[in-house]
Amino acid sequence: MRSLKATRVLLALICLSCSTWLTAQSTGGRILGHVSDASGASVAGAKVTLSNEATGVSRDGKTNDAGDYVFLEVQPGQYSIKVEQQGFTTILRKGVILAVNEVATLNLTVQVGQTKEVVEVTSEAPLVDTTSTQLGAVVNDRAISQLPLNARDTYQFLQLQPGVMSTVGSSNSVVYGNDKAGAVSVNGGRGRSNNFSVNGGDANDQFVNLPTVQPAPDSIEEFRVLTNTFDAEYGRNSGSVVNVVTKSGTNDIHGNVYEFFRNTVLNANAYCFTALQGIP
Repeated sequence: MRSLKATRVLLALICLSCSTWLTAQSTGGRILGHVSDASGASVAGAKVTLSNEATGVSRDGKTNDAGDYVFLEVQPGQYSIKVEQQGFTTILRKGVILAVNEVATLNLTVQVGQTKEVVEVTSEAPLVDTTSTQLGAVVNDRAISQLPLNARDTYQFLQLQPGVMSTVGSSNSVVYGNDKAGAVSVNGGRGRSNNFSVNGGDANDQFVNLPTVQPAPDSIEEFRVLTNTFDAEYGRNSGSVVNVVTKSGTNDIHGNVYEFFRNTVLNANAYCFTALQGIP
């Protein structure tokens, strides 16, 4: 009897974990490209190393017969890419910034020489992403920390994107939940037609379809707002897709402190108030 109960509990836990995996969406992007020599010929079998400049964590790969390489599920951050092949100089590209769900294309050219010779490439920029038709923008931590933010509501930055408008104060505000954080109309859609995720996990209120998880502005690395023509990995709603990524640890010790204070005594006096009403 005990073994039967234990089996049932185990099956229940497996079902719950599977449901979590199925609802999760990726926050990682892709870095891909082509390696060729000075004549334009493809370089097959070259070792490509991708390193996170903040943590030092690296991943290795090789170019295929066509000289192409790809790194999948790359977390947002700043990276360096090194290409090594026998008979060619080593190519090092630093400062490659990858945003949430971004696809960065980096084509590199190696020169004939010794492998111990390292050529650092700094002038070339990543190519425009031509693999996706989705429209959207990224709000980084600099905008989150420097732009004025009322009540520390990070989702107010959604209104910085074209076609996004808050439903607070509109005729739709009579509907329950449309005056809460994250209630926005995208391209004329309903305020409940948006999909929110935090670090790839589902963060939607199933009743009013508003964000249930609202990370503090100091903990957010960046977030991406997709407003049209989503990729196949997204679904559920037709308004927008908001994907929030929180900060991760690095090799440096850092932090911040903030004080949030609001009081009516700090408000400016109305023009009609006079000294007879006790207003100086």
